[in-house]
Amino acid sequence: MDNISGQCIFENLMTLLPIGVFWKDRQRRFLGANSMFLDYYGMESVDEIIGKTDEDMGWHIDPEPFRAVEMKVINNGEEELDVPGQCIVRGKVRQIRASKMPLIQNGEIVGLIGYFVDITDEQAEIDRLSALSTTDELTGLLNRRAYSEISSQYEAEYHKAGVDFVLFMIDLDEFKVINDRYGHEYGNLILIEVGKKLSQVCGESSVLFRYGGDEFIILHQYKSESDIEELQKHIIAAVESPKNIDGMNMTIKTSVGRAFFSEVQFLTDLIEIADRRMYDMKRKHKKK
Repeated sequence: MDNISGQCIFENLMTLLPIGVFWKDRQRRFLGANSMFLDYYGMESVDEIIGKTDEDMGWHIDPEPFRAVEMKVINNGEEELDVPGQCIVRGKVRQIRASKMPLIQNGEIVGLIGYFVDITDEQAEIDRLSALSTTDELTGLLNRRAYSEISSQYEAEYHKAGVDFVLFMIDLDEFKVINDRYGHEYGNLILIEVGKKLSQVCGESSVLFRYGGDEFIILHQYKSESDIEELQKHIIAAVESPKNIDGMNMTIKTSVGRAFFSEVQFLTDLIEIADRRMYDMKRKHKKK
């Protein structure tokens, strides 16, 4: 029986593996790579990378995280598994996940060996599903689930840096009457239009949510009380400005309640107080 060399087995294994495998010396210079690695980067020969580092190849927008991981592997003998990152491939930014471990010879670390897999499509699907779960289907705005996640970030920033924020609760007056008179499809058109107008008010400094039904929420980190007053005026004007919806001129009234996080220190109390103040305004509107 013919004797099959270890080199032959290694070469065939490198060809068979459906991942990009590479190995480097202690200075992080490439010593070799398999055909999948070369194909991924559009290279015809391993000679194109031999003796070069990632930085020499220009594959990363920010090469420092890759360098730091590889130095830990080489200097400390640590394994780094499934580390996410980005690389530039043929003019496109791709998402990868890489694993690296020490390359040992005669008991000494002489470099590293690693592999990566492209997870761009997988990550895109995860991002798509995440966006769907936090987006209101009708208006395209962030939804109640997104509010829970983002308001927690506002809360964390308050406790970390003392940055206060205000919550505006916005409700359309007599919206049930509009739905009953003109139908829910027309009511949906109103919600879409109001969402667009409120988005314009928010600009870059506030976050807008459709909280449910005809209720919208705006979170805003403020600098002064006058900033708050001005924003509330813009919110009311955006909702109450005359609108032509499906060929019909429509004017919608709104009630707004607001609360500061510094008043309560709890997100549940924040929304309850803003909601209560919004209904106080609504009752005043009914008395007129």
